[in-house]
Amino acid sequence: MRQDNTVDLGVVQIHKKVIGDIAVASIKEVSGAQLATFGIISSIAEAFGYKNYPSVSVTVDKDHQVSLEIRVIIYYGMNIPVVARQIQDVIQSAVIDAVDINLKEINVNVQAIERRA
Repeated sequence: MRQDNTVDLGVVQIHKKVIGDIAVASIKEVSGAQLATFGIISSIAEAFGYKNYPSVSVTVDKDHQVSLEIRVIIYYGMNIPVVARQIQDVIQSAVIDAVDINLKEINVNVQAIERRA
């Protein structure tokens, strides 16, 4: 008979901001899109190392299911639905790999179209 020698060390909790951070990091893998930015205050905060992403909203419903809304800018000439689907796929994969959570939904809200410099 084999005995289980594991010890329960407690609970691991992951703040919903961490899921937002993962989403932001994974968006950089998608060519044709970037995270929407809101004003100079976000830029200044990021320059000082503070992560402030008003373009990302993470919600947890009463059934503990996690939903994500991300606001993006798509580059001119790109197929918007294709890029939005890529964003959803990349975020879903990154969240599963990092925290092993299946997101209920990933809503991509296109805020603007921008020409690349």
